[in-house]
Amino acid sequence: MADSTTYANIALDIEARELRDRLFAYQIPEHLCDDVFIGSQVLVPFGNQNSIGGYVVSITDRRPPDLKRIRNISEVIDNTPLFDDAYIDFLNWLAFTSCASLADVIAAALPSFLAPRLKRKIRLTEAGLNSSPLSLHPREAFMLELVKAGKKNELAISSLKQRYLKKTGENQASFYRHVNSLKKASLVEAVTDSAPGVKPKTITMVGPGEEEPETERQKAILEELEQSGGEISLKELLENAKTTHATVKKLAEKKILSLFQKEILRDPMPGIKLEKKLPGKDEINLTEAQQSCLEVLEKDLKNVLANKDSQTPPDGKEVEPWLLHGVTGSGKTEVYLRLVDRVLKSGYSALLLVPEISLTPQLASLLINRFGETVAIWHSAISPGERLDTWKRLKEGKARVLLGARSAVLADVKDLALIILDEEHDSSYKQTSPSPRYNARSVAREKARREGAMLLLGSATPDLVTYHQASRNNVVLELPERVHKQAMPAVEVVDMRQELAAGNRSIFSKNLARAIEDRLEKKEQVILLMNRRGYASHVFCRACGYVAKCQNCSVSLVFHRPSDKASRALPIIDSLESGISPGSNQIRGFLACHHCGISKNLTVKCPECQSPFLKEYGLGTQKVEETIKEQFAGARTVRLDSDVTTKKGEFKRVLDIFNRGDADILIGTQMVAKGLDVPNVTLVGVLAADASLNMPDYRSTERGYQLLSQVAGRAGRGVREGSVIFQTYNPELEIFGWAKKHDFNSFFKAELENRREFSYPPFSRILRIIVSGPVVEDVEKECETLAGELRQLLESEEANTDCQILGPAPCIIERLRGSYRYHILMKIIDNNLFLEGLLGYLRVRKNKLEVRTIVDVDALDLL
Repeated sequence: MADSTTYANIALDIEARELRDRLFAYQIPEHLCDDVFIGSQVLVPFGNQNSIGGYVVSITDRRPPDLKRIRNISEVIDNTPLFDDAYIDFLNWLAFTSCASLADVIAAALPSFLAPRLKRKIRLTEAGLNSSPLSLHPREAFMLELVKAGKKNELAISSLKQRYLKKTGENQASFYRHVNSLKKASLVEAVTDSAPGVKPKTITMVGPGEEEPETERQKAILEELEQSGGEISLKELLENAKTTHATVKKLAEKKILSLFQKEILRDPMPGIKLEKKLPGKDEINLTEAQQSCLEVLEKDLKNVLANKDSQTPPDGKEVEPWLLHGVTGSGKTEVYLRLVDRVLKSGYSALLLVPEISLTPQLASLLINRFGETVAIWHSAISPGERLDTWKRLKEGKARVLLGARSAVLADVKDLALIILDEEHDSSYKQTSPSPRYNARSVAREKARREGAMLLLGSATPDLVTYHQASRNNVVLELPERVHKQAMPAVEVVDMRQELAAGNRSIFSKNLARAIEDRLEKKEQVILLMNRRGYASHVFCRACGYVAKCQNCSVSLVFHRPSDKASRALPIIDSLESGISPGSNQIRGFLACHHCGISKNLTVKCPECQSPFLKEYGLGTQKVEETIKEQFAGARTVRLDSDVTTKKGEFKRVLDIFNRGDADILIGTQMVAKGLDVPNVTLVGVLAADASLNMPDYRSTERGYQLLSQVAGRAGRGVREGSVIFQTYNPELEIFGWAKKHDFNSFFKAELENRREFSYPPFSRILRIIVSGPVVEDVEKECETLAGELRQLLESEEANTDCQILGPAPCIIERLRGSYRYHILMKIIDNNLFLEGLLGYLRVRKNKLEVRTIVDVDALDLL
């Protein structure tokens, strides 16, 4: 007789890192065979614990050969699969290519509230309460009595099991078999004690009752109910019928009305309201360039939709993404919306990615007003409850347009036909920490391949690798002019060395100061970019040379001077001078580390020599804001940086103020360089235009050019001409000539040759391996051992590849969050087979010492 036993490989939801990298095999007991699927959430015994949660990722009828004893799955938490085998295969691909554990990938892909760590209970249903013990198995009848004795007719599953086993003397398999039998008979249900905020949101609704109204007033209330379609929220009924809670309660007691709870969806963008008139497709006239690009894209999309209609499976070939290269203000977003419209009308779904949360409000407004309730929002700032509702809508296929940041690319969107990455060049698409370390652009490409979807990348300053590949494959579409034929803003480069020589000590050059005054007089608006938050980059004692540094990281602490409002909530963690009370007037502000988050008070005296000669150096957005208020009295300013926008909805609130014209000057970090379309902005000033060019990173020139070009594009988008002023101490740098002329092609050619000379992407792939730990000697030794192993792999006959190994060496930020860090860089030149073998080796390799090793494939951050 053939063995029909089946086994499940399960990714366990456990904290131990060395165990998160493994799958564990369990036998599926006969009574659970109909309930266990790929994607099911289950409870299993693990070690000394009776119930650990996990996800079934594969099922097989082959017993694992290396296990002498195999344990059974205890319980199915939810037999509705969270994902199917195609989705878990996609997650497996991501785990391998990002050198991450499958458990980490699942945790990143699924909302955290779905993790089965929460307390489980068994609750009697109405049928269970009314059931007859005589009709049940004696053990099941006894189990029902135990549950009935619990508070509110429910009992924690651990308590139920303990009492059941103690009284009956049976084993766990018997316990779970009877529990599942009761569940199948709908006599009990398994429930979860969720954390606050992740339960379904409900409102009280009012409907008609069984009895007829008795008075004219009661009839009037019923008429209001009928006019609303037979049911209405209690809040609306109270307002519309001009009645009270007490009246409605009495009518419900008389059964003239009925009260019930109805689940509603939370709105992650409550400030966005549907306009009365939705703009139709033909109401916006496209430019010739937009129309030309759209025709090409729609032709390709037509083939994609035809294949989906015929249910032709994807051919498995690599997807070649289209690149929409359009200057700022050229109308890329309208092209996106037309394509989404075509996809929705064909019955399929679209995914739109933006690099940062800050870009979602404006695009969300456009999408919601164009496509209504089919739009869903997904990013890290929405609440757990909002994430729950979005996940449900996606799973049920009710959300057909998903707008989100990087992590939205991992969402399981049904019937996906179109993926769009706006501002595709942005480094925010790359997740560097925590695991999995992936690039949303690469993941989107794989997702499009598997789904048979079209992939469109858009940018005014494309990633150099993207543009190089798209040019070679002839898939670049150009939008060379702005929608209303406005001229690109005139750019002026100011030499701050000459300003200093002329006696100007202000952070503003004379030209920029005059330009700001001119715009304020004309009631026009200004954007000022300073890509560093805080007040000053570091604090220095001129008497003894002391520099305030982070105790956890190899960086200086950034000085923040609290405003009157901020000082009332100053985060006091420690004092740089003992004996200074938090309320003392000797505290002048606080120092913060932007890497690990610690903060300390800054007093008026040096903690080393007690001298009063502490001086703040450098420039941040806070100091810019203070200087504006001093130098331009009456100017209304708002600030956008991560210090200001920590509160939910704050970014949109500040931006709305600026959009309405209630602020004259917007000061911010790189947030203000992306996606803003304010017609009244006619001046953009960049206060330290060369700051990003001095980073020890092969992409510093590219990042600098992209930032300057993007922020310059915020000026002159309305009827008035725009101008841009770059302030720099290095005006001779070639990058300013390219940015001044808006000359992407010259930048691209020059930078490409530099990359070719030093074998950087696109002429290689960068693999970064970081070893970290609390003991610097162990970190260095382990990194050297690993480098030796990698060199041996390269020297083997099987390698047959051109690869450079750089290091080991200390990371540029050698100490981070208390751990010392060394790294190895590998430049792998055009050999994906070697890279696959290398990743396979690194995934199973164990460290010799007590350190941690992380692998970053296609690394962008080398700090």
